[in-house]
Amino acid sequence: MSLDLRGALPAVMALLFLIVIGVQTSDALKRSGAWTRARTASVHVDPYANLDRQLETLGRTTPGSAPRDPFSYAGGPVVVRVDSGDARPRVRRPPDPVLTAIVADEDPRALIRYEDRNYSVKTGDLFAEFRVMSVTRDEVVLDGGGRSLVLRRPGKGE
Repeated sequence: MSLDLRGALPAVMALLFLIVIGVQTSDALKRSGAWTRARTASVHVDPYANLDRQLETLGRTTPGSAPRDPFSYAGGPVVVRVDSGDARPRVRRPPDPVLTAIVADEDPRALIRYEDRNYSVKTGDLFAEFRVMSVTRDEVVLDGGGRSLVLRRPGKGE
């Protein structure tokens, strides 16, 4: 039996390449940390824990205060304490809306100023806590929490 080096040379070269590739792969895995023996336990941090704490403190109401009505459009009446010797709190309503202009055409609209905001409204619209009942050439009728409010067009020089 004779050994032919030319027949064994491809097998030896393949084995040499396989060993080089194996050494490089194991070195890369060790450097990346994938083959470390002692794995540290990862600490799981809840990303929503801070939000949960904030929501818990936000939902608390102070004793004696009523929760806000989610179905009302405005903040409601403002309670003001006056230092006039009278210890009773007084309820102050926000000022009434002011009609600034009426555009009368097929679809009449009105410009109303309320609480430092301007509203362009038509019949059936809602703004703040008011519902627009009707818009005519001379007046706008509003329904605000069960009370009817008629806003008249300002005259010249008013």
